[in-house]
Amino acid sequence: MLVSVAICTFNRAESLLRTLESLAAMRLPPDLEWEVVVVNNHCTDHTDKVISSFANRLPIRRELEPERGLSRARNRAVASVQGDYIVWTDDDVAVDAGWLAAYVEAFRRWPEAAVFGGKIIELYEDPLPKWLAGNDSFTGYAARDFGDETLPLSIPEMRIPFGANFAVRAAEQRRFPYNPDLGPGSARGFVGDERDVIEKILGAWAIGYWIPQSRVTHYISRERMTLPYMNHFYYDIGRSEAFRFPHTADNSHLWFGAPRWLWRRLAEEWVLYSIHRLVSPASVWLPHFQKCALNWGKISYWRTDRRRRRELSRPA
Repeated sequence: MLVSVAICTFNRAESLLRTLESLAAMRLPPDLEWEVVVVNNHCTDHTDKVISSFANRLPIRRELEPERGLSRARNRAVASVQGDYIVWTDDDVAVDAGWLAAYVEAFRRWPEAAVFGGKIIELYEDPLPKWLAGNDSFTGYAARDFGDETLPLSIPEMRIPFGANFAVRAAEQRRFPYNPDLGPGSARGFVGDERDVIEKILGAWAIGYWIPQSRVTHYISRERMTLPYMNHFYYDIGRSEAFRFPHTADNSHLWFGAPRWLWRRLAEEWVLYSIHRLVSPASVWLPHFQKCALNWGKISYWRTDRRRRRELSRPA
């Protein structure tokens, strides 16, 4: 069995260096055949120099995807890897020493499974802003932890891995390519490319497992620890959910191009956020802030999409 570790990167040379250092420090099964494929998504920094510096420490090679977009870079990786399984991680994480070994053990234990996922523990750069320090309502941007026991993955129970730490059997991965409209850097700015693929694979009656021993640390920079960043983050999630699930819009009850119930929900959350921002700690007002951004993202998508469809329907 050959295992391929795939990383897509864009202008994060120093962060990628930390990721590759952690790969080089792993404890590996003595009989493991593996490769590391790093897709340069048209970087303009010294990414290639970082990759080449590991030529004697990792079975590594570089691939180029000149067109911007994480989904396109992922599809380039899928076309390039040679492994029976593709293990995905990001350029802003450090993997634990037993990360890959735990996945390999799972592949061998459950050869019928197609998808696997592991823990993502977020580590925040100091100093934390006051609204984030000790705020247990904030579960992270991409943190994932379903506990220390192996569990089956499940769409209804929302037990789905995230992009910084998951693995897919190569045969299923090639059947379900990544949607270029989704993922960071996509032309339309949507997110959730890996979740879209994982849900399609599991929805096609495949099975998967949560592998808690496969753990990575996701580093969060100070630039991400701001309310404008969080607002944009949840706004993009809202737009993406509306794009992926258009049936949730009721076209017979619209206000200004979006469902009436969604406008009401936005208004309720905005009132609650505005009141609690004045009288309550961040653990109370932050969830309302997030829901405001999420709902506004959905409204924005449906209004824009409705205008686009109206323009397309006009006679030339």
